[in-house]
Amino acid sequence: MNQKVTINRSLVGWLALAFLTGFVISLVTGPKDSADVWQGICSRVGVVLGALWLALPKDGTLGKWAEVSILKLVVIVLLIVTVVRAPRKYLPILLAIAAAGRFLRPPDKVRPPRDFA
Repeated sequence: MNQKVTINRSLVGWLALAFLTGFVISLVTGPKDSADVWQGICSRVGVVLGALWLALPKDGTLGKWAEVSILKLVVIVLLIVTVVRAPRKYLPILLAIAAAGRFLRPPDKVRPPRDFA
């Protein structure tokens, strides 16, 4: 399953900029006493597209994300949702697991120096 994903990064960036500009215009010219639906839509879509634009590599491929299995992705999303729902309960546990994983991993292998002659 080796697919080349082509996403127009510049189009995503321009769309993010357009939505964020629409949010600012709606914020300045809209009613001051109530929340406008378009402000919410433009701000949320603009922020998500901006994050996607930042996450996309410049050559149009998925890069390292192509190597992530679906199981790892599901586990990461579930961990994020769990920590966001009850951060005081789960964040210390997650930090302890991360610290243990960092300090208990096997040491890196010592490689001989390369000869570039």
